[in-house]
Amino acid sequence: MPATETKPGPAILPAITQANQGFWEHARRGVLALPHCRACGHVWYPPSPGCPRCLGSDVEFRAVSGRARLWSWIVMHRQYLKEFPPPYIVAFVELKEGPMLVSTIVDSTAEELKCDAPLEAVFEPATPEMSILKFRVANK
Repeated sequence: MPATETKPGPAILPAITQANQGFWEHARRGVLALPHCRACGHVWYPPSPGCPRCLGSDVEFRAVSGRARLWSWIVMHRQYLKEFPPPYIVAFVELKEGPMLVSTIVDSTAEELKCDAPLEAVFEPATPEMSILKFRVANK
């Protein structure tokens, strides 16, 4: 059964804060950017006001490759939110730069997926201010 792509409604979108504003500004332009600590060089996700490694506050957002690998996934068959009709694929991905995150896989079925599959970031506009990070299988 193919997974469908859904567009979240404004009611369930996260708030844009001072700590994550750089992420959303880049995402709106279709670029994946992560917080980098200027003091120790650590890269992390999700964005936060300070570095989780050295607790430094000199943080900048830098564009990263958008490449990842599929670590694990599930297919949601039950509808929990009206904005997300099933089926859809929720995945745990490891970015090339190291951080891991939960996202959605688009343009694939669960049968096409395998552990360590190469992924690439894609962005879906949700509002004029916000595009949502999702992933698709690379070189499909």
